[in-house]
Amino acid sequence: SPDSMSGSLSLSSGRDVDLTADASAKLGGSGVSVVSGGSASVESQGSLALSVDESSSGGVDVVAPSVSAKTENLSLAGTQAVSVESVGDMKMSSSQSSILADQTMVLSVGAAEASESGVISLEAGNQLDASAGSTNIVATNKEGIKLTTSGSPDSMSGSLSLSSGRDVELTADASAKLG
Repeated sequence: SPDSMSGSLSLSSGRDVDLTADASAKLGGSGVSVVSGGSASVESQGSLALSVDESSSGGVDVVAPSVSAKTENLSLAGTQAVSVESVGDMKMSSSQSSILADQTMVLSVGAAEASESGVISLEAGNQLDASAGSTNIVATNKEGIKLTTSGSPDSMSGSLSLSSGRDVELTADASAKLG
């Protein structure tokens, strides 16, 4: 009937179905499903958005054996938290064809300037390796820098080794203690 939404429409074809619009096309409903036996493609000459009303409890789930995103700029933001987990290896890299390029990868918590808030923890169950052309570690508050190892007092399992191919310089404005 014209006053109710009780009817339904079924559209089927033995071959292709092509829906086009010169202006805008909208597919809406309380539940919308696109099912494909083969590959499915969504293309846009303008912007493409996957969104869920913020007031609802829904979300956007992408489930696939492999997900690839190739874009000029990628931004990932969360108003509560952002979590990235992997059962296998996880790699974050930034590269460019020119070695002379000045590239920076920044891990920051809190404001960009020196701040009392924010903690970055690097944890590894077995081993943590870090290498760079040069390394600067600067502590900006009174806590300073602590290098600590743990182990039993009777063994060398908690020893700290410091080696340099050139000079080693230890200086202190106040007192220096080796014991």
